[in-house]
Amino acid sequence: MSQAAIAPASEARINTFLARVYLLMFVGLAITGVVSYWISESLQFQYRLFTNPWLGWGLLILQVIVVVAISANVSRMAAGPAALLFLLYSALVGVSISSIFILYSDDQIYSVFFITSATFLVTSIIGMVIKKDMSGSGHFLFMLLTGWILAWMASWLFGWLFGPLTTVNWALNYIGIAIFVGLTAWDTQQLKKLGQQVGNAAGSGDLVVIGALKLYLDYINLFLLILRASNR
Repeated sequence: MSQAAIAPASEARINTFLARVYLLMFVGLAITGVVSYWISESLQFQYRLFTNPWLGWGLLILQVIVVVAISANVSRMAAGPAALLFLLYSALVGVSISSIFILYSDDQIYSVFFITSATFLVTSIIGMVIKKDMSGSGHFLFMLLTGWILAWMASWLFGWLFGPLTTVNWALNYIGIAIFVGLTAWDTQQLKKLGQQVGNAAGSGDLVVIGALKLYLDYINLFLLILRASNR
């Protein structure tokens, strides 16, 4: 009798937690899109972003600082300020990627947006319903991600010294897509497990922000990599 009464409550708690995570992630994506489009309308700023390395690197460093601040301090912050910090990060990403509206056509961006959304949705559903524990896969994916980042840095360095490494860069692009598809499924499963451990929805604000940040990063990286692949 008690087990029958507890099960629906636990399921409702999980659904509430996941709904809050996805809602915050979607708000972050919306802010990124709006800021990115708005900034792209300023040709003067775009010129500065392309020609002033200090501005580009400054934006990147600021984003890293915000992500580290969220990850390291979110458990000690109230849910409201943590969420605002996440939304600030979303706006900064929008500024950084605003050049996509110059480098790609509107049709490319919109079609890739729908492709990314469909891929993200399907992968999230797989991560939600799959019964197999993906913990081992997560460790493997993080090792792949680390190697992938180092390979990107090496290709950028050697490309700068010796000229573009076209074949290597395209291979890394498709490998990156596969990695972030896998990470989306893994992060979704981990968030479902996290939702099962949440005692009450009111006390899970910090976990909501961390979950939204993880899924947001999966989506943004997937979107940018698929967008780049659309020029192949």
